Amino acid sequence: MKVELIEHTTDLEPTIATAVLTTTSKSRPSKLFHKLRGDPNRVAKILSRVEVQHGSVFDHNRLCWRVEATDREVLDILMKNRFFTFTRLDDSTWLSSSNLRTAIRYIQDNRDAFSEALSESIFDISLKSLGGLRVKMS
Repeated sequence: MKVELIEHTTDLEPTIATAVLTTTSKSRPSKLFHKLRGDPNRVAKILSRVEVQHGSVFDHNRLCWRVEATDREVLDILMKNRFFTFTRLDDSTWLSSSNLRTAIRYIQDNRDAFSEALSESIFDISLKSLGGLRVKMS
């Protein structure tokens, strides 16, 4: 199986941190967002407190991958988590997408090639977004 992240919501971690603070602060979301983009340590600290559950701020984004997999591998993924979408591009290539909460939940619940590839792609986003800081996903 080969998985390649091809698109995602930009500034993903500062966006999530902004959503967290918006519910607990009187500051304007746009002002918070711009302030957080310049403070990756604060973003990491805020994100370490977020729970992964339905309705969480991790729901409000999108990640898209190009996946090379057999029909059986795709069916296996969908049986483990029905919140991924897969669209066939050709015999063995698929366009897949989910929100971050779905991807994190899959990584937490499964140890397979797909979960490893998801984890790597999310860390790649994190490294770019936070300038090298890694936010622990527990």
